[in-house]
Amino acid sequence: MKRLIGVGVGPGDLELVTVKAVRVLREADVVLVPVLAGSALQTPEPGRAETIIRAYVDAGKIKRVEFALNDTGGVTPRRAAAWRAAGTAVAAEFAGGASTVAFGTLGDPNLYSTFSYLAQTVRDLVPGVDVQTMAGITAMQDLASRARISLAEGTEPVTLVPLNGGVGALEAALASGGTVVGYKVGAAASPDPQTLRDSLHQAGRLEDAVIGARLGLPGEFITPAAEFLAPAAEFLAPASASPSTPESAPAPTSEPKNIPDIPYLSTLIIPVRRPSRGSSLARNQSAPETRRTDGTLGRSYAAQCSIGPTEGSGPTEGSGPTEGSGPTEGSGPTEGSGPTEGSGPTEGSGLAGAGGPAEAGGLAERALGRVSFVGAGPGAPDLLTLRGANVIAAADVVIWASSLVHPDVLTHAGKNAEIVDSARLPLEGVLPYYERAAEEALNVARVHSGDPSLWGAIQEQLDQCAALNLDTEIVPGVSSFTAVAARIGRELTIPEVAQSVILTRLGGGKTPMPPGEQVAEFARHGTTMALFLSAARSAQLQDELLAGGYPPDTPCVIAFQVTWPDELIVHCVLEDLAASIKERKLWKHTLVLVGPGLGAGGSRSHLYHPGHFHGYRKADRKARKQLRAAHRPTPADGP
Repeated sequence: MKRLIGVGVGPGDLELVTVKAVRVLREADVVLVPVLAGSALQTPEPGRAETIIRAYVDAGKIKRVEFALNDTGGVTPRRAAAWRAAGTAVAAEFAGGASTVAFGTLGDPNLYSTFSYLAQTVRDLVPGVDVQTMAGITAMQDLASRARISLAEGTEPVTLVPLNGGVGALEAALASGGTVVGYKVGAAASPDPQTLRDSLHQAGRLEDAVIGARLGLPGEFITPAAEFLAPAAEFLAPASASPSTPESAPAPTSEPKNIPDIPYLSTLIIPVRRPSRGSSLARNQSAPETRRTDGTLGRSYAAQCSIGPTEGSGPTEGSGPTEGSGPTEGSGPTEGSGPTEGSGPTEGSGLAGAGGPAEAGGLAERALGRVSFVGAGPGAPDLLTLRGANVIAAADVVIWASSLVHPDVLTHAGKNAEIVDSARLPLEGVLPYYERAAEEALNVARVHSGDPSLWGAIQEQLDQCAALNLDTEIVPGVSSFTAVAARIGRELTIPEVAQSVILTRLGGGKTPMPPGEQVAEFARHGTTMALFLSAARSAQLQDELLAGGYPPDTPCVIAFQVTWPDELIVHCVLEDLAASIKERKLWKHTLVLVGPGLGAGGSRSHLYHPGHFHGYRKADRKARKQLRAAHRPTPADGP
């Protein structure tokens, strides 16, 4: 069996790679990494994905494949030729005897990734190839952790939008409420900085927005969008100048501004505004001045949020996303399949030889006590990040919820660590350990399932830690929605089908939904949706999705306990969603994916059809006629 595995290696930080990803990369016969077309031989310096992988894999096993990453305008001839050449390179590796080819991609391979194009090509060239993906930490999660932004609490939704789709997509997401995350901020097709600033200002969301780039790397910056998108003269204003509020900010103008260029891979987070307290570091915290690579003044929160170990967490019992977790058969670290020597943590020592700063953060050397919120992922213990393992290894006290976190995660704890099961403890039962940490300068690892920034119920804990003058960190974790995408082998962002992802939950339970944030309203976008904490009211869920405009035959995926031994994944269509959930008596630990991009087989891409032509290839005449006939409207279809 030939296997092509897309491996998410995180946004850039060497420690935000999962234990499983390291194992898969090391066991592969060859590891491919993407580079800009025309630079594979001329560029001596490795790209970002390659730099991460080189920390864990012998350089001799790594090969570069070219992609036209800097082309704009959709499917260009140059892009098409690069995809075909990359697919041919993979096919050549299989023909040469390789049984497993791994492809390293930044972030997660099922969100805005080059891997989907490669996989599509390889399927055409290598019939029967088994295509798999390994979930990774996204830039959204890392930026939220570093900026200490809680992306979603209670019933709040989160919408992911590619900004190169135009300002209209951003404005529609802002109008829907909840937190909005913009990817590819610096793409040529994305709104220019002034337009972006104007849109955020008009929505009353500019002051809370945060932009981040090169996370975990030299030159990293995390800065309020209001500062970064300001005219150049405003960068030189005194650091003590307070940010403008929507009421006091001057009306935006259409005059050209001298605004710095935005890096292509920048990420924008526009947090939901919570009336009772601020929710964004951009609004609530001051930060030391740093200099961007362009020499202008900005503000980086890395010093406060720490690039050292830990960033992430998960829900307290019954409050966070209980959907999915735990290893499926063969996915957990079986004997000899876990981290190899030098990659996994030795007892109480952190991850020796991990290639990243295993002792980063110097937990034991800090004068203050520290609470580190660690995202353990959906369940499988090898989906814990290396940073999360390091933090657990260095902790004096490890607090975990046995109802949500796999017990094998505790193998990373030091032999002298105090282990506390919080499954039956309310917040008041956990607070005494935080108080001890403050009094005795202890390091506490608070381990949660999933990712801390998504319904993780950590804000109240952060508030308590602040009152105790404790240092805090958040280590992002793999979320159940990306774990499900990896298990079913489907990209969530399909070009020309679904380019946005909405994360939300059903209203009507213990926590009412805010106005305008009903499932039916989000369904009107017709894109991919991930619904947390909604299976208990499956009939209402199905009704709202249909009322919002999804056709009855829209593909759905029901995922129970994803990556746990008793994992159950069911494919159905929307009109059968409620019946499928009730038949299996699923009401908790269940995530539902809905959207046209989840089609089991999908339609064949015209790009590689022999009847399709472009500047680099002529169409086969017979195939061309067949292709046109297949897509010619029938009288019933109308003009």
